[in-house]
Amino acid sequence: YNYIEDTFEDQIPFIFPAGWISLVNPWNVKVVYDGGNKVMEVKSSTTDVTEVTRRFKKASNGVIECKVKMLDIDGRFVIHMTQLDREYNPYDDIIIAFLDGGIYVIGEDNIIASVSGDSWAMDEQGLEDSVPLMMYTINLWYTIRIEFNRERFLLTINGNYLGDFDYPKYNTPYFTAIYFVSFMTSQIFRFYVDNVKITIIQSVDYIHPANIILLVIVPISAIGFYMLYKRRRR
Repeated sequence: YNYIEDTFEDQIPFIFPAGWISLVNPWNVKVVYDGGNKVMEVKSSTTDVTEVTRRFKKASNGVIECKVKMLDIDGRFVIHMTQLDREYNPYDDIIIAFLDGGIYVIGEDNIIASVSGDSWAMDEQGLEDSVPLMMYTINLWYTIRIEFNRERFLLTINGNYLGDFDYPKYNTPYFTAIYFVSFMTSQIFRFYVDNVKITIIQSVDYIHPANIILLVIVPISAIGFYMLYKRRRR
């Protein structure tokens, strides 16, 4: 589909929302009521992050909209747009962090990679020491709008244009998932998500370079085995 919308009004309350995926603490995600409206609640954990994601068609150009509301003053979460998990790294992603009352866009300087390069973390202290794009207040809804293409993305919050941003290090080939992820903290907190809208302007048939290699290797291997089999039959 080129357009996905979830207002959660058609979802069953008090269970995990249909159409979404969570591989980390899914029992901490459920549909609840907020002032008579249904929303998605994400509750943090003291032992791991809590994450929930919505997948969509691979897109090189599109618009993501959603509403979020932090319920606790010490809460921390990110809105994270990625490619497929196999190609997952933060350097061509969109990461918007809500930290202790401030909203930040994550850049290359805010990413700490492991020596092996197979894991990474956010420099939370560095973010806290920097100036946020804007401040937020708990128990208030914030409307997020992200317009993206392969080179950069535009961020608007509550109708206020906050700027055009480059990706942390590399231009992105496409996006195909939006994550809402709570930080692991010493205190449990919650935040709400509502009115998620995904508009795909330009979809792509992207094939990862590793898959191209496999497409070449597999037929060659099959031919090799077939020739070897014929020789043995002789």
